[in-house]
Amino acid sequence: MSKITSKDIRNFCFISHGGAGKSTLTEMLLYNAGVIEQTGSVDKGNSQSDFSAVEKKHEHSVHNSYFNFEWHNKLFHFIDTPGYADFRSEVISALRMVESAVLLVDATAGIEVNTGYVWNLAKENDLAKAVFINKIDKEEADFDKVVDELRATYNDSFAIVTIPYYEGGKFVGIIDLLDEKLYKSVDGKPEAYPIPETERERVEDYELKLTEEIVELKEDLMIKYLDGEKITIKELTKAFEEEVAGEQLVPVFAGSALRNCGVSKFLDDLTKIFPSASEVHSDHLVESGGVLKPEPDSKFSAQVCKTMVDPYIGKLSIFRVFSGELERDDLVFIPNIEEEIKVTKLYKLNGKDQKNVDKLTAGEIGAVAKLDELETSFTMRDPETDIYYHELKFPKPMYSRAAYPADGIDEEKMASALQRYSDSDPTFKVNYNKETKELICDGMGTIHFIMIKEECQQKYDVDFIIQEPKVAYRETIQRKTDVEEKYKKQSGGRGQYGHVVMKVEPLPRGRGFEFEEEIFGGAIPGQYIPAVEKGIIEAKEKGALAGYPVVDFKVVLYDGSYHDVDSSEMAFKIAASKAFRNALAQAKSVLLEPIMSVDVTVPQDFMGDIMGDFNSRRGRIEGMDPQNGKQIIKAKVPQAEMFNYAVELKSITGGYGSFDMKFSHYDKVPSDISAKIIERVNNQTA
Repeated sequence: MSKITSKDIRNFCFISHGGAGKSTLTEMLLYNAGVIEQTGSVDKGNSQSDFSAVEKKHEHSVHNSYFNFEWHNKLFHFIDTPGYADFRSEVISALRMVESAVLLVDATAGIEVNTGYVWNLAKENDLAKAVFINKIDKEEADFDKVVDELRATYNDSFAIVTIPYYEGGKFVGIIDLLDEKLYKSVDGKPEAYPIPETERERVEDYELKLTEEIVELKEDLMIKYLDGEKITIKELTKAFEEEVAGEQLVPVFAGSALRNCGVSKFLDDLTKIFPSASEVHSDHLVESGGVLKPEPDSKFSAQVCKTMVDPYIGKLSIFRVFSGELERDDLVFIPNIEEEIKVTKLYKLNGKDQKNVDKLTAGEIGAVAKLDELETSFTMRDPETDIYYHELKFPKPMYSRAAYPADGIDEEKMASALQRYSDSDPTFKVNYNKETKELICDGMGTIHFIMIKEECQQKYDVDFIIQEPKVAYRETIQRKTDVEEKYKKQSGGRGQYGHVVMKVEPLPRGRGFEFEEEIFGGAIPGQYIPAVEKGIIEAKEKGALAGYPVVDFKVVLYDGSYHDVDSSEMAFKIAASKAFRNALAQAKSVLLEPIMSVDVTVPQDFMGDIMGDFNSRRGRIEGMDPQNGKQIIKAKVPQAEMFNYAVELKSITGGYGSFDMKFSHYDKVPSDISAKIIERVNNQTA
């Protein structure tokens, strides 16, 4: 193409549950478009999409793969996304960069766990949508059943465009209802044939339904239809295109990506029916600064939607140009950090390959390398504009694990590798817990952690062990007590003398530690009182039960004595520390545990299961709120019971539940559980 304009660009992403065939469909599209000379496969580890060592090993996508090619004088960008729920951040990034989303559904399995989630994401992003029902060649495939399931499950108007064609009970091609032709795959290439007379009645039934679905949305066509006038294919296609772009109709296609049957015609229909980059405005993506037309002659604006970190290339920032043009060596303004940066290199991506380009125009998806200032969600713009794009909203990682270096691995090297991975994945966070002395990693689930571990091994030569984090327990006292301690030591020369009398009493939960002195008559000189407080502060870091910090208590120093020669700050510090430890033994110490506020959002049908599960976790239900057809269950649950909840909620709800969690307060641990914790800690330190 000599000159690219936004009206010539089509941007799509493939979404589905895992295993529906997105990567295989991508492979066949690239083959049909002449980008590759022969096809690879996911099973053999040589597909264009799943090129990393980890993806080859597990035979499924972990990261987005980006492709571009020309087809019928149009420039296509395709993004192949992972299908498993643990990698939803990749789907969210991809959907921000495109105008249209194609949902793949396995014809033998129908709607699966992650299907509904990614479908709703596409709807939330106001995208034109299509469904490709894949694996029609399988013996158990049932095209009509899957379409019926889609219509029964989602509140959308699904309009069938291609239907499967069988000979002798075997799938051999597809019939396109818009151009009324049969397409068979001959030696891997599509060939067009007239529709057989034996299929005419069946085809006419589908055509009638398609016509009715289109004309119902077009008043002028409805009048012609009711008057018995013939509606041409050209009129239907034009109306269909308008309603697809307006998100009123969802085209449904049949095919087999593996056999390359229905794929080329599918690409033709995407070209004809779906909106170009010039037809879709980014109004809903703009937070402030007005809207710029998606044309090359507008001021430049773009958004970074994905960050990748490569051990050799460094940081790669992938972005969508929403308006204007970006040329190599241009200066762009980043309002998120209020800095201007120079773009020295521009890339277009095709799988694992990056191609240097001189310019990117409105509608294109590209990348820049080694610009450490850029982060996911950042706006890039012409310095003379004020546009600012909404940040992408990613799910909060709720599956926590502590990471420990494997044998022979440096802890700092491990932490560095995990932090670098976190830079490329907004659903993976790394923080050091000073209290438990653990590196805490928050992710999306077990599959997520397995892939992170293997990628760190492969990219950074770092191995680590993950395990359930330690709970930051506390200790406190339950009753008042008075204690006295005299620290006296004579060993020749100057001795040590410190004498304290103090009252220790519990405080309401959350008050921490308070210290007061009520010394009268100079029983203890003022210069020694800070040492008394310091002795208590140091002693409270290790309680009497299991060595956890002591909280929520007050100490009142009200008497004592000193020696003119032998007293010192150290002596009073030691006396106070010993007195406090004695107080813990007398004041009935107990363990406290962190309690979390948990909000679980689930479909109505799962409410009973969720509440029963919370009861088994020592949780307390505090209320329920209906929201958007679902229920939000609010509860208080001990943190110790929540470390595996992300995985278990997925199991209970089939992936249709989500939750948010934050710290609420500390509360007393039940005595039977407390005894087990104390025994375990004491055995570990013995």
